[in-house]
Amino acid sequence: MVRKFNSSGVLFYLLCFLLLYLLVGCQPKDETGIQPILKHSQTLHKAAIPPSFLLNEVQAPIPIQRGQFNSINGWLNHETIIYMTNVELGTNIYTYNIFTGENQLLLESEAPISSVMASPSGDYVLIHSAPNSYEGIITIVDTNGNEMVNKRISAFEFHFEWNPYDEDKILISSFTEGWDYSIYLLSIKNSILDEIENKEPFVNWFAKDEIIYLNWSQNDLSLFAPLVKRNINEPNEKFLLNEIYYIKTMKDLLMTITVNTENSHEAKYNFFSKGLERVASISVPHLTRYSDWLVPYFDFDQKRFISLQPLFSTDADTYTNGFQLISFDIVNGDKKVIIDNMNNEPLSCAPSGEYCLYGFYFEKLINLETKTIIPLVNDF
Repeated sequence: MVRKFNSSGVLFYLLCFLLLYLLVGCQPKDETGIQPILKHSQTLHKAAIPPSFLLNEVQAPIPIQRGQFNSINGWLNHETIIYMTNVELGTNIYTYNIFTGENQLLLESEAPISSVMASPSGDYVLIHSAPNSYEGIITIVDTNGNEMVNKRISAFEFHFEWNPYDEDKILISSFTEGWDYSIYLLSIKNSILDEIENKEPFVNWFAKDEIIYLNWSQNDLSLFAPLVKRNINEPNEKFLLNEIYYIKTMKDLLMTITVNTENSHEAKYNFFSKGLERVASISVPHLTRYSDWLVPYFDFDQKRFISLQPLFSTDADTYTNGFQLISFDIVNGDKKVIIDNMNNEPLSCAPSGEYCLYGFYFEKLINLETKTIIPLVNDF
């Protein structure tokens, strides 16, 4: 049986389809399809975030939950700091988000804690506790407070250098009361502590398996020394630079301090790539002491150097004119003064570069954009 073509029926369906198309086409685009669901989801997500975080408003002072404030110990990430409180004979360690105000207990210690250091990525935290004056306990925890390593070392004082190329490795320099020293290489994953030999106790990481240090003469009292490097597993040294007063490294960047050959009253800060190509330099006034120079407090990353500097060069003991907080762009060489008339106190800047902790207990926060200083602790 042959079906007949019904033209009136087809016309009816075409008119219905056209009417439906016009009705849908007249709706605003952001009200059709799945877009309203996405907008609603985003609105709910934003509503769950405290307004202070969205506006970059600092939540200060820190509400101390238990014990008496001891110190702030640096940045865990670009918005979270670590701080300690004294609780009876022990110490509590907390993390605090400066924008959301989230306060979390990381660890409780029955022994006093001397220092706390986050790894370069913020994935681990090193805790040095001191049950007595001649012994230290080195503990590594993750950001949830889970213990990964616990080692006891007989020593009066410690210095730590975390490997930014391999955070499994930490160099620990331990000192006796008479300043005899030993150096240990700590592997977190294997929980192994190996003693290594090196002629200088203060070293910096230069690569995954390389360290650099100033090769000071035992007989010469010069202010300067050659910079050398060596593989952590080999004894042979390689000369890098001469006439260096001070060094500091971070991942893929080396900073050296020496004298400005064009003006002996100034110190010259040079910044080098891993290939020892100089990428930037800045000369600043320096203050002399009886047997050395005063290096004002500073911090830096691959892009920016933040430092306190005196107004002019003179003797450190007689200088009373305050310090300028300066910012130096390592990429383009621009220098600017952020705040005048400050004290020479320690600095620790957030990975984002917008804020710096300031003070001998890092009890203040500097907003580098607004040039304001915010107290983080009440009655301190």
